[in-house]
Amino acid sequence: MLDALLEKKLILGGPILKGPAKFWWKGEIVAMEYAYIVTYTLEALKERLIAAAEEVSEEEVPMISFLLMEGNKRLLQFLGETLEK
Repeated sequence: MLDALLEKKLILGGPILKGPAKFWWKGEIVAMEYAYIVTYTLEALKERLIAAAEEVSEEEVPMISFLLMEGNKRLLQFLGETLEK
């Protein structure tokens, strides 16, 4: 998924974090190895990012979430210059 989102210039990039996880799934607690991406994007790209991630995700319910970020001026400028609008 990281490559697909990078190629579409919807994210800046970031690490893929992996580890054991547990989730409620279809009425049961399921233990599994899970990976997630931590990255940066622009508010204007949110809907396109969701659509692209859902398109390539192997998960039945892709777990996509957003946290509001207050970045430093140089990071915000870099995001604006780098990502597709």
